[in-house]
Amino acid sequence: MAQTLKIKRSTTTAVPTSLESGELAYSSNSSKLFIGRPGGTVGDIDAVGGKFFTDLLDHTAGTLTASSSVIVDSNSKIDVWNVDNLTLNGNALTSTNINGNIEITPNGAGSIVLDGQSWPQADGSTDFFLKTNGSGQLSWSAVPSGSFTLSDGTNTDLFNTGNTLLFSAGTGITTIVSDNTVTISYSGTTAAIYDNAGTPALASGITAGEIRTLIGVDVAGTDNSTNVTLTGTYDYLTLIGQQITLGQINLTTDVTGSLPNNNLANSSVTIGSTSVSLGSTVTSFSGLTALTVDNVTVGVDGVNEISTSTGNLVIDSAGGTITVDDNLIVSGNLTVNGTVTTVNSTTVQLGDNIIVLNSGEVGTPSLNAGIEIERGTSTNVVFRWNEVTDKWEVTRNGTDYYILIDVNNFETEITTLDGGTF
Repeated sequence: MAQTLKIKRSTTTAVPTSLESGELAYSSNSSKLFIGRPGGTVGDIDAVGGKFFTDLLDHTAGTLTASSSVIVDSNSKIDVWNVDNLTLNGNALTSTNINGNIEITPNGAGSIVLDGQSWPQADGSTDFFLKTNGSGQLSWSAVPSGSFTLSDGTNTDLFNTGNTLLFSAGTGITTIVSDNTVTISYSGTTAAIYDNAGTPALASGITAGEIRTLIGVDVAGTDNSTNVTLTGTYDYLTLIGQQITLGQINLTTDVTGSLPNNNLANSSVTIGSTSVSLGSTVTSFSGLTALTVDNVTVGVDGVNEISTSTGNLVIDSAGGTITVDDNLIVSGNLTVNGTVTTVNSTTVQLGDNIIVLNSGEVGTPSLNAGIEIERGTSTNVVFRWNEVTDKWEVTRNGTDYYILIDVNNFETEITTLDGGTF
């Protein structure tokens, strides 16, 4: 069977007074769908849909409809646009009030631009005419008179409009008239500056030499001829061909690796409380490789190993406790025959991907099995398989168990989801 999901709802209240974050509610009184604003409080409610809004969209796209939203057509167009007393329809901008003017006033220093022409922002004086500068800027200008006076500061001449004004250039002077502009240039020769040798007085480019000073080197490396590994910082180190000379080096702390002929001069080995000196002429020392007591051998093949040549190897503490201070690795199977196994580690890592509980069961199962978590002064929690109901269950109080829901039993276990009313 299918589930029925019911959100919070009302037929009398237009807007819910409280909703949890993400909770939905619908009011047939206002025909709106609401949601509790995520991250807000119970009073932070937003209208997100409903019949009220869909009714605003119920008309032909591209057609202006009263009391409805504006929806453009597939060409992003609307058939008509009304703003106060102005109507924009087709290519016409008209006023709807009787004898109404249409005013276009840019803000601040803005200009009215019609067909690429920028109109002046203020009116001109009486009898002024409108002229262009040839670059799209219009301006008001007075009508010029029929003549004007030219003067060089001493002589004057009356110039009549309609005639050609000629600019004559003197020696080394050129004149160019273009775009209502007269350009006067000097075309003579400018003297260059030279030094006494006849070369330009200013020179560029200075080449600087490189100075490198070697102050000192700290050396740590390996002399392959003696297979000696050098570590740390030394009082001095001299490299002469294949020879390395070390200054003030303690062989027990400053040099690691193999010395020539395995020289262990002035060293010793201690067995029990007796120290055996190796003297100054020992050239090799392999150490004690193995120790055998009955069938048990310590140090087989020169490694840290305890083994037996026959039977089982038994470690008996005579009723006490056997303690392993470092890591313990068991290569074979591990069998614990006691009644309680206690693990006090903080992290348990298992290579097995399946853990088997109740492994001794061979007949019809009758016992529940699961995992219980100890919570100290709080009630333990349990995750278990119920052999009576054949269902997975969890509990938070040790008494009431709840069935785990998945895609296979959701419809059976959950038949109704009801958000209530407001």
